[in-house]
Amino acid sequence: MAMQETMQEIKNAVQDRLRDVHTILPGKIVAFDPDRCEASILPYGKYKKPDGSMIDFPQLNEVPVYIMQGSGQAATVVYPVKPDDECIVLFSEQTLETWRTKAESHTDLRFDLSNATAIIGMFAKPNPLMIQAVEQDALIIDRNGTRITLLPNNSITIAGNLTIQGNLNVSGTGNIGGVVVNTHTHTSTQPGTNTSGPN
Repeated sequence: MAMQETMQEIKNAVQDRLRDVHTILPGKIVAFDPDRCEASILPYGKYKKPDGSMIDFPQLNEVPVYIMQGSGQAATVVYPVKPDDECIVLFSEQTLETWRTKAESHTDLRFDLSNATAIIGMFAKPNPLMIQAVEQDALIIDRNGTRITLLPNNSITIAGNLTIQGNLNVSGTGNIGGVVVNTHTHTSTQPGTNTSGPN
């Protein structure tokens, strides 16, 4: 019996310690600061207190949000982050302040609720565009129906209005509304002749 009691005490001690170890939680954006790329996030789920009672997870503040970027931030894909957007919250095994401020930290925040980062985009509801992406083997960028579809046959489809700020260079056939721009001619003012194609 003494051995069983000892094992139970060890099990209880481990469970008590693990209660404060957090790994991954789904969450919901409460507010977003684009200047700092930080969010206030409300995690989904309940937290078990030492007395065994269950309470909601607290709101997490100043949580760094992951965005797609590289090349020293010279290559970036950004999008608006809104309240009620869903996300996945990760809890670091080392304090994030050391990484963010480059200053040494003496606090132990392994997997602590205050040591979180977030990845936007994991929603409970599936995105119907995924079916089209899989069926067409395509990369799709969509904003309320304005859509760019990159297909595996080296073609791009744009649904919506297109504004170009800068030069447009076309090496190949330019077909706009059925008019082949490269060879298009107009009727000349001289009867029976046409203008030459574009230069």
